[in-house]
Order: sequence, then structure tokens, then C-alpha cells
Amino acid sequence: MTKDKLFKTDRILILIAGLVFAAITLATIIKDEIPDWKYYQSEFRAIATDVVGIDKASKTPRGIQQIWVDDLDRVDRCITCHQGIFWPGFEREPQPYATHPDLEIFKTHPAKEYGCTICHGGQGYAVDMASAHGFVKFWEEPLLAGAVAADYNISDKNAMIETNCNVCHRYERETEGMPYINLGKDLIQDKACWGCHIINGSGGTIGPDLTHSGEKHSEGYDWSNYSGFKSVFNWHFQHFDEPAGIVPETVMPKMGLQTKERHALTMLMMSWRDDDMPAQYIPGFKQEEQLHPEEIQKRDELLTGDGAFFIKQGCFGCHSIQAYGIKSPTEKGPDLTFAIDDVRVRFNQTLQEFIFDPSQSGTMSIIFSSKVILSDEEKWALIDKLTKANNEYKKMRQLEN
Repeated sequence: MTKDKLFKTDRILILIAGLVFAAITLATIIKDEIPDWKYYQSEFRAIATDVVGIDKASKTPRGIQQIWVDDLDRVDRCITCHQGIFWPGFEREPQPYATHPDLEIFKTHPAKEYGCTICHGGQGYAVDMASAHGFVKFWEEPLLAGAVAADYNISDKNAMIETNCNVCHRYERETEGMPYINLGKDLIQDKACWGCHIINGSGGTIGPDLTHSGEKHSEGYDWSNYSGFKSVFNWHFQHFDEPAGIVPETVMPKMGLQTKERHALTMLMMSWRDDDMPAQYIPGFKQEEQLHPEEIQKRDELLTGDGAFFIKQGCFGCHSIQAYGIKSPTEKGPDLTFAIDDVRVRFNQTLQEFIFDPSQSGTMSIIFSSKVILSDEEKWALIDKLTKANNEYKKMRQLEN
């Protein structure tokens, strides 16, 4: 091959390489200049053409779309990419093209009045996926979808949305479509958590007020006894498993909760926050806790009469008092109905001697010195109520026989 032919071949190769480089550069520039949402809109029109026909598909909106909810001070641009959420027939399409899984909800929660992020989370005004889904620095409201549920080992990928929904529905005793939150509310009543905690404005004061527990920032938690990935959700989840392991000074007993129950209570704690919701967004417009009639009756009975002392002092957390109709959520300790006989048999003391000097019982010595500190007047009241409980039980037994 002559030098001229070699030179000509080299020039062709250099030209081809240059064209390839130019093409790659141009493609990179185009990719940077054309945002993802334009690609998603183009793909949706192509999918819609097959599903609903070219005429309807061609009418899908182009450009950035948004829902502005003035009452909630929210701007949501989610529908820029999620163009199929209001269209039946796209249920089997992948995201972001799929139909909303519950179209019926728009009858009671019109999108123009609620937007998207108030329930789903995420960063409403963003239009790139990472930012819109809230998985970026300094944004604390991520999209409550399957990824977050999977992080916390929750099998239902849509469960975490209930945390946001209960901000409005918190006063309802039960809410359709919210199984985890409903379970949490059941546990609050079954375990009588209100005996130690103020919830929605009423309850005991032994434990912290939980009415606005969801507003507490991660910096407000004590992480010194916590292990694992630090998140507020995980802190509550571990705390419900082993309260004293996370907060050593707590009087809250270990309640033997199952995993789903701890998930439910954690979600409930995180939902109790005040987002300054307009009244029309609160179901029934009544910001007052709703209970079943039998629950109201039970609460009234426990908070009045002789049994109220054991509720207010937190004794019921570990002890049932059968004579006063009090059932402990844990039953870690003996039934106090029989305290008179119990201390005589176990410690060879009278009830009075034991209450004023419980040193023979390591557990009660710690409880009376650090957890439930009673004045002398309160100790005498305790002795009187325990004596009365035992007498009431014996009277009931005599009547039965």
C-alpha cells in the first residue's frame, strides 16, 4: 500500500472517530437538556395509544403539570410524570404510567383539593425522580412507598402511607383502609396506654405526653442505648420491644408485642402530629377522640372510685387488681387483690410493713425508690385500698358460695 493510500485511510478513520465522538457528545448534551419527565410523557403517549387509541392519547398534557392546593399551601407536580393515575385501564403498567390503585378515593379526596404528597409524601415541587421522591439531603418526607416499607420489613408496601393519612383521621376510632393504624388504636385501648400517657389531651401523667409525638425531631431522642440504623421509626420500634433497654429510667413494662403490633404502634406515634390542617380536612370537623361506647364506659370506671389510684400511679402496668376490674396489659406482677396474703406468705410481713419497707423484695424496693415514689399519705391510701380490695374479693366469694 502506498503512502498516499495510507494517508487517505488514516483520514477516513480519523473522520469516523470524530463523527462518533461528536455523536456521543451530542447525545450527552441532548440527554442533559431533555429532562426525564419529557421522556416519561413521550412513553406514556405511546402506551396510551395502544390502550385508549391515538385520538385520546394525543390529548394528554405536555410540559410540567401541577396541582396547587392553596388551603394546604402545597404545590404537587407529581402528575407531570404520573400521567396515568386518573385513567382506568393502566393498572398493569409500570410506574410512573400506572392507574392509581384506588380510584374510588378521589370521590372523597379530590386531587385538586388534596394533591398527592399530603398522603404519599415526597417533594411536591420537584420534577426529577430522586428529588420528587424525597430521597435527597435535607428533605425529611420521603415517598412512603414500597422502598420505605421494605427498609422496615413491613410486608404491605402501601402501609406507611397510613402514617400520613392518620394526621387527618387521628380522632376516628377506626378508618377504612388503614389496618395498621386501626391495630395501633386497638392496642392503645387494650393496653390502656392512656393510663400513663396523655393522648389527644387526656390521660395519665406518669409517662410523656404523646399527643404530638410525631412532631419530635430525631435530635430530640436519646440514642445512647440504641443500636442499629438511626431513624425515628426504628427508635420507636425498638422501644416498644424493650422499653427499659432504650430508656433505662422508664416505668413502662415490656408488653410482649408482636412485630406487626410494634409496626402499628410506631406508625401511630409518628402520625400524631399537628400539621395545622384546616377544619374541613378533619373528618366530622370534630377534633375530639372517638371511642366505642364500651371503651368510654371502661375508661370512666377505671378513672373513678378506688381503682383510679392504681391507674394514676401506673401500678396496673404490671399488676391486675381483680376486685376493682383492672386487668394489666402485661401481668408481670401478682394480682394486688391478694397483696395482703401474698406479702405475708412471701416476706413474712404485714402489708403495712412491706409498703413502708419493701427492702426484702428487690424489685419493689427499686420501684418505690425510683419509679413510683409515694408520700406517706399515699402509702397509707395504698394500704387502705389494697385491704379494701381483698375484703371485697372475699365478700364476692362468700356470695358465690
